[in-house]
Amino acid sequence: MLHPAALSGRTLVLMGAVCWSLNSPLVKYLTLDPFLICALRSLIAGLVLLPCVRPREIIWNRYLLGYVTAYCALCLSVIVSLSMTSAAIAVGMQYTATIWLFLLYWYRTRFFDRRVFLPVLVIMTGVLCFMLSGGSGDSHPLGNLIALTEGIFFAGMSLTSKEATHTNALGITALGNLFTALVVFGLFPSARAALPAMTGQDWGLMLLLGVVQVAGGYGFYNLGVQKIPARKASILALWEMILGPLWVTLFLHQYPGPMVLTGFAIILAGMLLNARKGAA
Repeated sequence: MLHPAALSGRTLVLMGAVCWSLNSPLVKYLTLDPFLICALRSLIAGLVLLPCVRPREIIWNRYLLGYVTAYCALCLSVIVSLSMTSAAIAVGMQYTATIWLFLLYWYRTRFFDRRVFLPVLVIMTGVLCFMLSGGSGDSHPLGNLIALTEGIFFAGMSLTSKEATHTNALGITALGNLFTALVVFGLFPSARAALPAMTGQDWGLMLLLGVVQVAGGYGFYNLGVQKIPARKASILALWEMILGPLWVTLFLHQYPGPMVLTGFAIILAGMLLNARKGAA
């Protein structure tokens, strides 16, 4: 079996995006409390990855605190925004991390690189098309504002991951998930109250989400971020937006609308431009 350490950063991030994208068809079968889904899949992921924690290879500093906080805040902001605005906006906003990472790059270097900015602009146009496809009457200004923070938290998670460890990416993934489960179960009683009512099917789906979508997705992503810049990783992660609806089409026979397809085409064009310019 090929060891993850032998894979390129690009391949690892793409594998993470594939794992994330499986969330789209699986959650269609779940009617559980959203905070229970958030907490339980994080708990499962944390326990699965717990044997990977090697304390001596984790840097116990502000970056680790920043990582677990950003990860927890990202999970919560997605769940809260899903209850207040359209799903397309709640999911798509986390990928505005690409623009936040570009702005940070501009601030640090004091240099506006048009080769870097043009692919980002194209990609963000595609993300906007995707979000507008589901942003009709079910969106709320406060929900949209909360969703806007997702990109900041995703960017923060991506940046602090490498600073928290260089050799134990799966370990910090476990810690981030266990911290998130503790916070959500502690702060939201509805998550605890809904546990006894779970069916066998619910447990099976939650195990899939916890092991594959969360442990696999964020584990591969964090491994990849150790090898490639966060800006490049955030662009490759956009494959989740393309693959998720594809699985829904193939397995549930629910087809994306014209705006979604337009968004996909623009995102792919931006990725191609980014690859050709070598801008990430």
